[in-house]
Amino acid sequence: VLDPAISLRAGGIRVAQARARAARGMNMATGGGDSPPLHNEGYRLCRIVCVKRNGWTLQNFCRAQYTGVCVKEWRMGHASQKCVAAGVEWVERVVQETGCCVDATVRTKGKEGRQEQDNDTRAFCMMFCDDPVDRERDFTAKEVFSLCRQHM
Repeated sequence: VLDPAISLRAGGIRVAQARARAARGMNMATGGGDSPPLHNEGYRLCRIVCVKRNGWTLQNFCRAQYTGVCVKEWRMGHASQKCVAAGVEWVERVVQETGCCVDATVRTKGKEGRQEQDNDTRAFCMMFCDDPVDRERDFTAKEVFSLCRQHM
């Protein structure tokens, strides 16, 4: 467990305390059953993964969600989380009442453009996100884990 007094800087945010809480399993939604904990209760995967400007593939989304550390931030009445994982930084918008992540965008400052979607990501988007009603569906932590199991 990291010492909270140590200040690790990543993108201008203090993450040492968040890492210590994450290591102790605090401040994370439980996935239930055999699934490991995630940062949020649910995810709108179609809006997160299938929108190309967000910069996600299924593989880097899954790896980042299960290894990343997030710090909450409030600005002008809106809640968001700045998150860091190995090789990726992103910002999440979270609906406080439901604990659902509705948008997550990879930060690419100082890096080469956004990563292109791979075949697995395109197949997921075609299967689950073609219908306008399904596009707004909230995936639970258990559903995210069953999807991500093959990409970690």
